[in-house]
Amino acid sequence: MNKNKKLPLGSTIGILGGGQLGRMLSIAASQLGFKTHIFDPNPKAPAKQVTNLSSTYSYENKSALEEFANNVDVITFEFENIPLETIHICDKLKNVFPNAKSLSTCQDRVIEKSFLNTLKLPTAPFVEAKSDDEILKSLNSLAPPLILKRTRLGYDGKGQEIVYSEQEIVNIASKFNKIPVILEKLIDFKLEISIIICRDIVGNISAFDPAENLHQNGILVESRVPASIPFSLASDAVLISSKIVNALEYVGVMGVEFFVTRNNKLLVNELAPRVHNSGHWTQSGCLINQFEQHIRAITGWPIGNGQRHSNVLMRNVLGPAVNMLPNDCAGSTHIYGKDDPREGRKMGHTNVIS
Repeated sequence: MNKNKKLPLGSTIGILGGGQLGRMLSIAASQLGFKTHIFDPNPKAPAKQVTNLSSTYSYENKSALEEFANNVDVITFEFENIPLETIHICDKLKNVFPNAKSLSTCQDRVIEKSFLNTLKLPTAPFVEAKSDDEILKSLNSLAPPLILKRTRLGYDGKGQEIVYSEQEIVNIASKFNKIPVILEKLIDFKLEISIIICRDIVGNISAFDPAENLHQNGILVESRVPASIPFSLASDAVLISSKIVNALEYVGVMGVEFFVTRNNKLLVNELAPRVHNSGHWTQSGCLINQFEQHIRAITGWPIGNGQRHSNVLMRNVLGPAVNMLPNDCAGSTHIYGKDDPREGRKMGHTNVIS
């Protein structure tokens, strides 16, 4: 398969995953003259409301995946919990961007942190533990306060515990017996930022301005641009992000999250091999937003420069608050089409030019 092929208008983009990110990718694809095919086991997946074609099968259904791959021109995914074997099945038939190496690296927090350290990029100190006994032994090398996370499948604060003392670790260790975890030193950071970066098929790179992010209970509440950091720190964050996507031979948009420490140093926190919640501000602040940028990259089209024309405040709309949006005309409104507005669930977002 020719990975440098530029897809013509009317080609079909296969998207694994039908959540809000898949929905917005599908909309961006249609604006560029492409069709989309959403593959998701949920018949009510939000992206299926705005696509040309959809399939409702398990990610482990090999025959369904092969049929899906044979009927699209390129494949991407909208979240990192897609089984790696799903990507391998698809990749035998069509190009998949980002590549399997990027997904496997970002699916496991220990592998991800180790990869960053091999690039000599700073992260929080960490240790791996695969049993309650190993969790207790971790106290020999890392002292509390610590944050304990499942190595896989956690997001939006799920599968995480903050522990401030050795006794707290003793009390919760049994909850994670035989569940691989990573224990990280809890960082006393000044603020959190993220870089949304895009790399195309031939290696060109474009980055958006850093966003300053506010989380509550592990869930992103708002992103603000410009971030309140000096230009030199913003430049360093872009250079670090560029080093990461080049090392992975990455194609598409990636979100790179950073801690800014009290002494103005950057620590890489997490990687997201996809378009990212903290990049939603680009829909109102840039001529080419993160979703269009991703579609351009994976189809072989030229990517834009990501230049920002406005200051933006992006706010996530969680749970029942979505019902108040029809009364709000202060900003650009994006509703995801989910039918269960439970507490803490991302139901939409607004962008306000500030």
